Amino acid sequence: MKNILKLMAIALMIVASSCDTEYLDPNSTLEPDVTNNVDNLVMLINGVQQRWSTDRAGIIYNYTHIAGLNTDELRLLNPGNLGENEILLGGDDVNGGNEVLINMWTNAMLTRKEATTVIDAADDVSESASASGSLKAYGLFYRAMAHGTLIQFFESIPLEVVENATFEDRAAVLESAIADLNEAKGYIASGLDATVTSNIFKSVDLNNSVNAMLARFNLMAGNYDAAITAANAVDLSVKSTWVYDASIPNPLAFWFGSQNVTQAKDLTFGLPSDLLPDENDARVPFYITADNLEAETPNYQVVGFWSDNLDEIPLYLPGEILLIKAEAYARNNELANAVTELNSVLTKTATTDIYGLGADLPAYEGPIAQDDILDEIYKNRRVELYLTGLSLEDNRRFQRPGPADADAERNRNYYPYPNAERDNNTNTPANPAL
Repeated sequence: MKNILKLMAIALMIVASSCDTEYLDPNSTLEPDVTNNVDNLVMLINGVQQRWSTDRAGIIYNYTHIAGLNTDELRLLNPGNLGENEILLGGDDVNGGNEVLINMWTNAMLTRKEATTVIDAADDVSESASASGSLKAYGLFYRAMAHGTLIQFFESIPLEVVENATFEDRAAVLESAIADLNEAKGYIASGLDATVTSNIFKSVDLNNSVNAMLARFNLMAGNYDAAITAANAVDLSVKSTWVYDASIPNPLAFWFGSQNVTQAKDLTFGLPSDLLPDENDARVPFYITADNLEAETPNYQVVGFWSDNLDEIPLYLPGEILLIKAEAYARNNELANAVTELNSVLTKTATTDIYGLGADLPAYEGPIAQDDILDEIYKNRRVELYLTGLSLEDNRRFQRPGPADADAERNRNYYPYPNAERDNNTNTPANPAL
């Protein structure tokens, strides 16, 4: 762990040197001594990983809270947290000055920029094709993650690191993310070089994570056959996680533990009354504890992957991969296959899931009809994938009631662009109405 902390400290120094005061300055570059060898680029990758996974300003805290407060996964304990409170209120209460949006956008854009630096510099720092390819694989993975995550919350984003970059729509962004992941997959297939992997944090399994994100983003793009193929390539017995220690704690566990920002809203997982979790669903107590249920305001608390500052957070869950296949088959109208994959989630137990996350329920017995099966898949995604940041994307994709509808299940569709982007990029589009 001491070695990891040392690497993190060095990585943060390199990341800091790669960032101008204005994070959106597209013409900034790293100093030559930062990108002139493999070790420095490896440390930059480690810095990117830390930017993604740590701190309240980091990406994982902010996308989890934006989705969670929008879709009723979370409640706000203290309205003095103004950024979170605006996200909870939704609608016109959210504007481009919202700090939660700014933090996510800023760090995702910096992730994209630093990942691109690694990709562009890889060929110049090593005579070894395998080392260069390995560096590119990591850079491509994190760039795809940045683009694929941002497009879940904004109608369009810029893809190029140039002055006044044009904004690309959802289809183009997902296509770009998928292309980056496929390119990374090619480099991985050639073998990752030990000169690169020996000092990169080992908790992220790159091969399986690339396939998992290919499955996720292809599903979002409507490429159902490709989503199934990618999902089948994920080894569900292998973990891929963000790791923490006492000096760099799990950011969600830390802030849930503070009892001053957010907590679980209730035991519904933000689902409507006709799709509530089964009362025997073992995933409910895995994720949420409930005390004083007879009280007017029961004490609901998040547990799961966020009950201790040292808890690891999965990059993706085996259940997500199974549900991606179930949904893709259902949308292809291959209903028997969809039910088979759905049942793999419903009947999964704590002993058969690598994270101990099992529903322990009977197999699906509902109608073999596309709409009914998709409803069951949606319900299980909301329970299985609690606080993974995917709830807003899922809510839109399954065409649940939106902010302008009766019985709305989300308070916004997409978010305003941060003022910092608008102030630095004349091509920033008009903000969406909702």
